[in-house]
Amino acid sequence: MAMFTFSQSVQNPGVFLVLGPDGVPVAAINDFLLALFHRGRSAYTLRSYARGLVHFFDWLHTNDQEVDAVTPQTVEAYIAAFSTQPKGGACPADPQKAGQINQRTRKAAPAVQRQPRTINHRLSVLASFFAYHIRQDSAKGAGPWQHRTNPVPTGSTNTQQLHGMTGRDAPKRTKAGDLRRRVPRHIPQSIEPELVEQLIHTATSWRDKAILTLLCRTGQRIGDWSSFAGRHGILGMTLSDVDERTQTITVLLKGARDEHRVPVTEDFWPLYHHYLQDERQAEATVTALWIGFRKGQGKPLTYATFESALRYIGQKLDANVNAHMFRHTLAQAIVARGQLKVAQEILGHQHFETTADVYAHVDHHALVETLQAVKSSFDSQAHEDSAHDPNLSHPPAGYVFAYDDITLQELEQAATSRVIREE
Repeated sequence: MAMFTFSQSVQNPGVFLVLGPDGVPVAAINDFLLALFHRGRSAYTLRSYARGLVHFFDWLHTNDQEVDAVTPQTVEAYIAAFSTQPKGGACPADPQKAGQINQRTRKAAPAVQRQPRTINHRLSVLASFFAYHIRQDSAKGAGPWQHRTNPVPTGSTNTQQLHGMTGRDAPKRTKAGDLRRRVPRHIPQSIEPELVEQLIHTATSWRDKAILTLLCRTGQRIGDWSSFAGRHGILGMTLSDVDERTQTITVLLKGARDEHRVPVTEDFWPLYHHYLQDERQAEATVTALWIGFRKGQGKPLTYATFESALRYIGQKLDANVNAHMFRHTLAQAIVARGQLKVAQEILGHQHFETTADVYAHVDHHALVETLQAVKSSFDSQAHEDSAHDPNLSHPPAGYVFAYDDITLQELEQAATSRVIREE
């Protein structure tokens, strides 16, 4: 049975075009996607919104409902159906392994059903879509949504307050009438140093050895080199982004695509030279640093291809790993040294609070040190200041962790800014 489909626009590669079951462009969706494009939303955002709306319109079509007649009850029924469906993607979850904990990485195998974050994103897509049409019809003074309210339940009747930035912000959370799910907060998964070295050693190509070394030594995102979304991260590097003279690499950051330069350790360079001399075969016009093999020979290496190679390497070691775990591993190691500000600079986070929010609560060494201090105090049945114990190192007053001076300054500034905002 023919259903709704979407593809890149031939005239404009940055825009996605949605077709109905009859092969006719769906104006309601395409106008919205074009508006997002003009607002500078990324190709990844446009693709995810196109995919979400295609799924929603498919559901409406299957249930003989029209988009102009959608009510909060319709959205609620759709989300109920959507949340119970098995998730898709290039790597579908294995029902036999779902939820099982890998002994080497302590990482659970992917769940079969869609997760709260996915459900919340779909609600954001629908809320943004309807908010756009409500504004358009209200501005024109005509149309089916001129006097309607947003059917996505948010507990607020003021549709103008739903989104600060169309296609990016999620609906504001409220308690009443909200379908959004609570997203559990998980401590970032890391990889043991021994396993990192085994993964690099198990990789069969110099290319993969070099990329894995960059992932674990620089903490940068794996990124992608995409025909529709451009390039960023390690996979988005060009030949000119490697500077052996200064022992650095330059990557484009996610989102804004700002350039970010980071140092590289000495163990990367021999692998890099082997890759260039023995494996990299591409035409002179190809600027991409990392090149695919076999079917992708001579073309830039893509995220999907590298992730497939990494899964294969991990299976050999009975370890379910992904590229982002290397980033978490390096970040946690830096934070464990009390250098949260350094972690921010290495990771390329624009705001210090982002790094602190993700990693400060997993400063394991400082936690162990603090708990040991408490234990010593209990054992000696003393209630004096623990500074009298010469065998213990102590963080500055007011902080649990032994941060360096630069990090302490940033924490003080962040705390002051938060107080000002709250006032």
